[in-house]
Amino acid sequence: MTLDRYALAPMKDLWTLDAQYERWLRVELAALAALEEAGEIPQGTAAVVSARARIDRKRIQVWETETGHDLVAFLWAIEETVGPDGRWLHYGLTSSDIKDTALALTLVSALDLVYGRAARLGEALGALAERHRDDPILGRTHGQWAAPTTFGRKALVWWDELRRIQTRIQRARDGIAVGKLSGAVGTHAYFPPAAEEKALAAFGLRPCSVATQIVSRDRHAEVLFALASAASLVEKVALEVRLLSRSEVGEVAEGMPEGSSAMPHKRNPILSERLCGLARVVRAGVSLALEDNALWHERDMSHSSVERVLFPQCFTLVDYLLARGADLVNRLVVFPDRMRAHIADAGGLPFSEGLLLALVRSGLSRREAHDLVSRLADAARDQEMELARVAETDPIVRERLGPEEIRSAFALRSALGNAPAAFDRVREEGYTSHGDRDV
Repeated sequence: MTLDRYALAPMKDLWTLDAQYERWLRVELAALAALEEAGEIPQGTAAVVSARARIDRKRIQVWETETGHDLVAFLWAIEETVGPDGRWLHYGLTSSDIKDTALALTLVSALDLVYGRAARLGEALGALAERHRDDPILGRTHGQWAAPTTFGRKALVWWDELRRIQTRIQRARDGIAVGKLSGAVGTHAYFPPAAEEKALAAFGLRPCSVATQIVSRDRHAEVLFALASAASLVEKVALEVRLLSRSEVGEVAEGMPEGSSAMPHKRNPILSERLCGLARVVRAGVSLALEDNALWHERDMSHSSVERVLFPQCFTLVDYLLARGADLVNRLVVFPDRMRAHIADAGGLPFSEGLLLALVRSGLSRREAHDLVSRLADAARDQEMELARVAETDPIVRERLGPEEIRSAFALRSALGNAPAAFDRVREEGYTSHGDRDV
């Protein structure tokens, strides 16, 4: 099984074995330089090791076959290229010092890429919302006709959620931007805290305030939740596209739908369906990340194998989801005339709340008004008549409401009310039409 089908550059390049070795070496060299500056190892060691160190992937694999330990194999292979000064590599450190710090570098870079993808999706959603802010569409709750709304407000809801997701991504990035060079159980027994700070600062990381052999995995779980929330938003958009593009609805269509090998007339929303499916995989990663947090004593290995699969998979998929989600939104074909036609074909039923409230204003109790409008709606369905026409002939309604009040109750402008106010609120909260916070 491969992720290549859904892997996009530059995200996929972060997770290669060669990229991992490069980050391990960077961390080892930064630690070595910090130790030398602290006077813990001979002067000039860092320069010699940096000049001579070479990554030999085949040699590493030979040593790993013999040792069964990937980082030990890496160190032995590097030491062979350096010579005697190579003995100072990894001084006072444990494997997780290198691996967790290198993983933090990867996750920070990956989250930056995800944030960029999210920003582009935000631009697409913002443009969609503005373009259709006044185009009315039937609201639907429980899969049934509800009161009218606008298609722009639907997109605005997605846009608003994306802003919160961007905040989560930033928060997760801050939480994971920590390294650890504190030794076997985190006590700095042979690697001074000042040297740790110096080495990590070179990467824009800060020391984990307190650690065992590893950095606590609640930080990593927060990263996975941020990714899962992004995936769920893409699914939310894609699911709505699927529902609105059904043959009996036809209010939107994918810009590049896929046909059928057997039925030439088909225009399947295949991209939306794919995005919904992939989002499930990402969401499943949250529970795995949370399970990785509870380990035996100062550390066991149960989290390691999970993370080797989980992080590349989830980041690759979220990167794909956000990129293709933006494509979906940018290419989306919207049919406002079809939306208006469905409102007209609904026989006035979506305006029942307006009639209910008009009767309440006339002095009828809410219970009585609700029961009356419910009966009138049933009659309109049974007789295949407009609800307004049925209401006009009802003696209670005629006694309490004049013709203009009835017309107003069924007017689209009344039902939409202050729908555009949400756009104003979004702007008042300090965001531009492109989804980025004003500065």
